[in-house]
Amino acid sequence: MKKIYTILATTVLTLSLVGCASTKKSTFYWGSYEGLIYDMYVEPGSADPTTQIDKLTATIQEAEANGKPVAPGIHAHLGYMYALQGNLAQSRAEFLTEKTMYPESDTLIDGMMNRLKGAQKQ
Repeated sequence: MKKIYTILATTVLTLSLVGCASTKKSTFYWGSYEGLIYDMYVEPGSADPTTQIDKLTATIQEAEANGKPVAPGIHAHLGYMYALQGNLAQSRAEFLTEKTMYPESDTLIDGMMNRLKGAQKQ
């Protein structure tokens, strides 16, 4: 009986390790986006808008080179960084790109664009 439990435990352990070893490919290209967001919140000031714009633009170019769609949120975040720099026209363009690529972000992007309109009036 003890031998059966040992075999069963070994089998379960082996299957769980095989499951952990499998690589899951993402549908989207994330590039440095996740690390950038992490740095932005964990180490404020470590990723100024210019640095983020450069990294996000590079991520978008890498996605195109790899033939993968850019991950949701990247164009919206890039638009936000352009807005922080005062480049409202480019900000709007990035927001519209996000909205076109991911229609489910419609409400969020519309809200951000409304804030841009308010900023332009001031």
